Amino acid sequence: SDLEQGDILLGDALYGSYYVLAECLERGIDVVFQQNGGRKRTTDFRRGKHLGSKDHLIRIKKPVQRPDWMSAEHFRNLPAEIVIREVALESKVLITTLNDATQVPREALKALYRSRWHVELDIRNIKTTLGMETLTCKTPEMAEKEMWVYLLAYNLIRILMAQ
Repeated sequence: SDLEQGDILLGDALYGSYYVLAECLERGIDVVFQQNGGRKRTTDFRRGKHLGSKDHLIRIKKPVQRPDWMSAEHFRNLPAEIVIREVALESKVLITTLNDATQVPREALKALYRSRWHVELDIRNIKTTLGMETLTCKTPEMAEKEMWVYLLAYNLIRILMAQ
């Protein structure tokens, strides 16, 4: 991956699994994800280490069963538990590895997550404008090239519009 130690990965609720969180922590990459809807129903802000109103640190234990896609060695080397922060913001609960509430207050998390949403809207606009909702290539490598060609075309069109 192109992510490096010190980067922050923003994502939606599908990325908040123990495995993604543990991998990012191991690599020194912080994350901010929307909490999966299923976990949201079980969130109890009275538990864990209280950081503020609807803001706390919790421990997530490693799942007992190894997923099929992961090697036994990799699974064995995962930590027994990880510590993450859960923060309620309006109708969303965010999970993050940015665990220091004094360095990263809830308003900063809110702004960061909102920027992710704007990127998503921009990408959707580009996809719709260029008619690239469905990629036609058959391999991941060619799909990546197809995306780069679309982005090149989009930028060329925007340059012409600006001129």
